[in-house]
Amino acid sequence: MNIDQELDITKRISGGDKLAFKELFDLYYKPLCVYAIKYIDSFEEAEDIVQSLLASFWVRFSSKEFSGSLRSYLFSSVRNNCIRSSKSKPNISLDFIDYNMEAEETFDFVEKAETDYTFIYREIDKLPPQCRKVFDAVIVNNMKYKEAAEMLGVSVNTVKTQLSRAMKQLRKSIEHIIVLFLI
Repeated sequence: MNIDQELDITKRISGGDKLAFKELFDLYYKPLCVYAIKYIDSFEEAEDIVQSLLASFWVRFSSKEFSGSLRSYLFSSVRNNCIRSSKSKPNISLDFIDYNMEAEETFDFVEKAETDYTFIYREIDKLPPQCRKVFDAVIVNNMKYKEAAEMLGVSVNTVKTQLSRAMKQLRKSIEHIIVLFLI
């Protein structure tokens, strides 16, 4: 998305345009959820954080003008909300905070990572078969845990466990991307 598109969407949102909010949601929801997984283990929690952020953005800016970079605002807000969420839980390691990257560096990284889909698809292909099936059902096909469990003939807890394993494995792969972009 370029700056003109961002300005158009934010201007329309500040006028209360619900269609503009839907465009914002459709454009950023999944990338923000994937980005949140870098900080937390649960895709459900990532979805909750992103949905809350987008809803609060609508409430806050549907009647007043937003200024600044929409992309930077959304990604840094997701990061901060994930960190806050992790801090409120006991026994969670926050070693990843030590990267201490500036906001603009973070978004340069995200833009670079978005262009390398082939790497991400290769990493998804490396998932164990059951993890891959669950990942495809829940993440790619946007199924609820219960729906995925029924389709795969497993329990909801198995879906949650397999998805958690998939996310941990993908997170490790994504950390390698981060290191490559920081060098």
